[in-house]
Amino acid sequence: MEHMEIRDDLAQQYSAMGDEELLRLALDPEQLTPVAKAALRDELARRRINSAERLETFRGEEEERKQELRKQTGTLFLLHPYGIGRKRFGKAGRAYDSQTQTERFKTTVFVLFFWIPLVPTGTFLVERKRTFLSNEMTVLSRLPLDWEQVLKVWIVAGLILLMAVWLFRFLPVLLYRH
Repeated sequence: MEHMEIRDDLAQQYSAMGDEELLRLALDPEQLTPVAKAALRDELARRRINSAERLETFRGEEEERKQELRKQTGTLFLLHPYGIGRKRFGKAGRAYDSQTQTERFKTTVFVLFFWIPLVPTGTFLVERKRTFLSNEMTVLSRLPLDWEQVLKVWIVAGLILLMAVWLFRFLPVLLYRH
């Protein structure tokens, strides 16, 4: 009796889901209980999306979608005037093609807090067309985090911060000395 109630609940839950959600569940059936697998099979059959070809096609589409997501640099809120958000730093391995006027390089995206790059979120291979006032880039691929580039960015940021502290601390003393 309890299995029937669970199966009915699952059937109702699955009927409220979209086709893509159901197909995503079907891609990884090991995560489901036997009762859930049976309810999922029934719902897929009811919608006539239970063929092996349909599942394989969706598997390919899902893999492409995941590849595209891995390439994205991510978005936080872009409030750079307030020093909070995400920004890219660095240009490692820069290559410039003068015929197409494009440059390709590795860059690392950081989470900023008060304009200080704190947390690296990813390293990307990007390409951009060098035109006047254009900063539009195309992400070609996501790479493993480039710790050398991260360290360089942190060192430069630390030196700038140290210089700013020194200026705020000693500049008034130097300016107002009698």
